[in-house]
Amino acid sequence: MTEFALGLAILAGASFPAAVDAEAPGATTGRAAVEKLVGNTLEEDDSASPGAHVIFLKQGGIARMREHGKGQPIMKQRWTISPDGLLCVSENRSPGNTDSECATVVIDGDRVEMSVADLDEPLTARLLPGNPYKL
Repeated sequence: MTEFALGLAILAGASFPAAVDAEAPGATTGRAAVEKLVGNTLEEDDSASPGAHVIFLKQGGIARMREHGKGQPIMKQRWTISPDGLLCVSENRSPGNTDSECATVVIDGDRVEMSVADLDEPLTARLLPGNPYKL
C-alpha cells in the first residue's frame, strides 16, 4: 500500500457523516471528479483536530500530504488519472512507474468519497478550495 493509500486509510479511521451517494443529483464522478480535486485539498472531517490529515493534489501530477498535524513532514507522491477516470497515486515519483493505488472518486458539494480496492469501505473527506495548509 502506498503512503497515499495509507493516508486515505487514516482518513477512513475518522468519524465521518454518511457517505456521499454516487447517484445524488449533481454528484461529480470519474475523470471530472478527479480533475475537480486538482489544485484543492482533501481534509479529514474531524472537528476535534482539523487539519490532522490533509492531501493536496498539485497541477503537474504531484500529491503532497501530511499526517498527524502541523509540523509533521510532508510526503510527496505522483498522481495520474487512469484511462477509466480513476485517481491513481504511485509511491515512486518517476513518471514511468506503473505500481499505483487507484480510487474511484465521487464529489457532492464539498463531500468527497473515494473507493480503494484494498479497503472494505469508501473513504470520505471534505474538499477545501486551494491549498490552505500550504502543502
